[in-house]
Amino acid sequence: MRELNQYAISQILGSEMSLIEEGRFGNLGLLRTTAESFARNSQKKRASKSQGRSLDEDRLIVGAFETVRQGAAPDSILWDGTLARKFERQCRSVGLSAPASHLNRRLLNVRKNQRRYAGLGVVISPTTKSVPHPSIAPQFAHAIEFALVQLRYRYGVSIDDVLIDPELGTKFEEMAGAMAPGISAAELRLGALYLRKTRHCKKQELPLFESLDPAVLDEQWRTPKAVGKTARQSVPSAPGLIEVDEGHRCLYVTQTDDLAPAVEQLSTGHPFELMANHFWKPHLDKLRLRFIAGDKINGVRARQWELRLIKDREPVFNWPLCAAAA
Repeated sequence: MRELNQYAISQILGSEMSLIEEGRFGNLGLLRTTAESFARNSQKKRASKSQGRSLDEDRLIVGAFETVRQGAAPDSILWDGTLARKFERQCRSVGLSAPASHLNRRLLNVRKNQRRYAGLGVVISPTTKSVPHPSIAPQFAHAIEFALVQLRYRYGVSIDDVLIDPELGTKFEEMAGAMAPGISAAELRLGALYLRKTRHCKKQELPLFESLDPAVLDEQWRTPKAVGKTARQSVPSAPGLIEVDEGHRCLYVTQTDDLAPAVEQLSTGHPFELMANHFWKPHLDKLRLRFIAGDKINGVRARQWELRLIKDREPVFNWPLCAAAA
């Protein structure tokens, strides 16, 4: 029997086919491919919904935000839960019935295309309230990233999707909060924004990025030890790189401003236990942790090495690099 031509079948049925990430061997490879399929599907759904947008509705959405913002930036709805809820209530009061995630997305779309919308009479006034600088506490960076990656695998969503959708945002806060107790929802969300803004390589840094060879780090890693057996006193309070692997499979890479608290949190094994699912269950004695101390390694900033390692090793629990750095 001749091999089926799936493209021809799709054309006859009037459907579309989308290229997704190449499948990999094993359960975690299946998980990645499933996440990519979900992402493609959600992108198409959003595109079809956007075709019915009304300029009058966009005007009402911007007006609702202006009423409650008190000088805050439109992006504040991504991390300020109180403002986001006030915005939704104001939208309801002027007759808008779309889901909160849809209203949030449309407001941000106007913000990103202000010149075009201004020409149509829809204007967002200037921001007068200072915006917090997003950052991640070294000991809790993994909590934010692990929670985001888990949602990506489950639903194929982006970081913006998580922060825009109240339901997804609540799930993110619960997952990350279980690994980082005592951290506020706003801090977790600001950390997610920091991750989104830094998980790419700047255009001017691409030549250096492409020239980096991870093999030169092989002799500089501190001897790997099983998670849970890394002695706290052996880890310096200094910037550096951390890598956790499971045999030949890389699980997580991070650059941190302070190795000691980051290693201490990862060495408990608790974050990896919370990531367990039907596809993967951790055996802590098989997870190895190693690190390199230094803000620069071989004259290159640790952040650059972090990006290069994520690109090359495709760690299971790291948010991937955007296309610009691929």
